[in-house]
Amino acid sequence: MSGSVKSTRLAGIVISVLVIAAVGVVGYFQVGVAPQLYSTSSASVSTSSGTLTPGHYVNVTIPNAASSIPTGYTQGQKTTYGFSPDAIVVVVGVNNTIFWNNSDVAPHTATSDPGDPAAFDTGTISPGAASTGITLTVPGTYTYHCSFHSWMQGTITVKSA
Repeated sequence: MSGSVKSTRLAGIVISVLVIAAVGVVGYFQVGVAPQLYSTSSASVSTSSGTLTPGHYVNVTIPNAASSIPTGYTQGQKTTYGFSPDAIVVVVGVNNTIFWNNSDVAPHTATSDPGDPAAFDTGTISPGAASTGITLTVPGTYTYHCSFHSWMQGTITVKSA
């Protein structure tokens, strides 16, 4: 094999490795860094991260693989995929603080849908982490979603004591 053929192959390998590395860095930034840099949090509902008495709050799990698009999903479609349970009922003064626990490998949010009177946003919930508690005090039904994964949707019904 001549020297110029070896040089051409080596250059091709080096370029391939650089392209793969660049794609990896961009993917890491989009999934791991950017969501944390650009997340916001609403102050219109109370939040807590202190110790709470068990039974006085509700845990919602974001299961592993929730970041994978469900089979047959169409953009804008209503789903019950991604939060477990996807529908909860809480009572003001009893168990109306909600925590979202991320068991997935991707970051997520729990963000109230536009128009909900009790606007809330957990901000980015990193993989393996729990959100700050969101306490809802106005009876009603609220819908929410993950800002990163539109197929992840849930409902919270708040009842008076």
